[in-house]
Amino acid sequence: MIFRNYKIFFLVVFSFISNVITAQNPSNIDSLINLLRHANDTNYIKLCIKISGEYSNLKQINLCFNYADSALLRAKAIKMPTMEAKAYSHFGGLYNYINDANKALDNFDAALAIYKKMGFIWGEVSVYINKGNAYYFCNELSKAEKLYRKALQLYKTMPPDKATEADIYNNLGSACSAQDKHEEALKWFFKSLELCKENKDSISMAYAYNNIGSTYSAQKKYNDGLPYLEKALELKLKYGDNSEKADGYVNLSTIYYSTNNFNKSVSYLDLALKCIDTTVYNLDLKKLYESYADNYESLNNPKEANKYYKLLRHMNSSLFDKEMAAKIEQKELMSDFSNAHLKDSLMQATRIEKQKVEISRSNTFRSFLLVIVASIVVFLLILYKRYRISQAQKEEIYRQKLLVDEKQKEIMDSIKYARRIQNSLMPTEKYISRIFNKVKGPND
Repeated sequence: MIFRNYKIFFLVVFSFISNVITAQNPSNIDSLINLLRHANDTNYIKLCIKISGEYSNLKQINLCFNYADSALLRAKAIKMPTMEAKAYSHFGGLYNYINDANKALDNFDAALAIYKKMGFIWGEVSVYINKGNAYYFCNELSKAEKLYRKALQLYKTMPPDKATEADIYNNLGSACSAQDKHEEALKWFFKSLELCKENKDSISMAYAYNNIGSTYSAQKKYNDGLPYLEKALELKLKYGDNSEKADGYVNLSTIYYSTNNFNKSVSYLDLALKCIDTTVYNLDLKKLYESYADNYESLNNPKEANKYYKLLRHMNSSLFDKEMAAKIEQKELMSDFSNAHLKDSLMQATRIEKQKVEISRSNTFRSFLLVIVASIVVFLLILYKRYRISQAQKEEIYRQKLLVDEKQKEIMDSIKYARRIQNSLMPTEKYISRIFNKVKGPND
């Protein structure tokens, strides 16, 4: 029997995928493009990433890549590391979307390098989770687990965010369970469940219950797993879509089949069938028919078993054609994307090179202007210094002149004073003449 022993459900998905899985339409893209015309740099980058995601959902790879490139180019041009890292993360999700894990990891690494340089821990946490998911989808489970642990280690250095913490625990549990480390997986799933309860996130609680029950089932501890799968189904019936409801019924059917309670198993398959669109052939419907056939074989009811075998034969050819068409389409998308990537990368490299030349010229001209301005400033400083020295010299000369004039005045005043004293001591000419006449006598 082909059935699900357990189902690992990721709560954390790539930011790119979360953008593209939502319902899109051309009018929505047109409105975003209209907003793009008047957006500032930051909003321009965000809008380009969003438009890129919507075009990828429409499988218009060239347009998807063009807008992603525009976002990255603008982020580099305005030297905004946060937005550049966001663009690289988007590219990582985009490459993962077309199953090119190597290039996806290269872009996640580019984003991680920027976040590390900035010291932006939340950015590092998100990239580690995305890289872990990429490795998980490549079935490199030990690498995925290592990255989830790294994300958890960094997360614990930041303010708490219970939703993110629950997601990391869930991913860690998924990686451990896929490696048959069931006890450790249960530890992480229970931690995730507690946080989901605290957040009152019902559908996340359903996934946590489902993971716990499925892990017990993988250990063949069916009695332990059954209550958790029942709780998961109860929440899925209240809050889930038809696909989630069908999954809940199938998980319970699997447990009852494993415990040889085939009638109970079939009753849950009947309930699951009501939730599945039987007009569209897909792997879920195929597995459901396989489970029916196996249960009826075990119940010794060949008529019903053959009924589902016939449905399976009809489905197999249709599904094979569909799968082949999907693979061909996927390869064409990857080829188109690679060609677009090469062409647009060359164009981007040319634009970046032109920008570098313009920036170099601008820097050279700026440096030349700075040299001229610096020379003028130095020249003016020299002139000013000389002016100050000249003024100081003039002031000193004037002060010395005043000092000399003052000394000269003092000397002249002294001479005049001495002359007055001298003049006051000398006899007058009349006195001298009279004395001389007395000495001479009358006979002379």
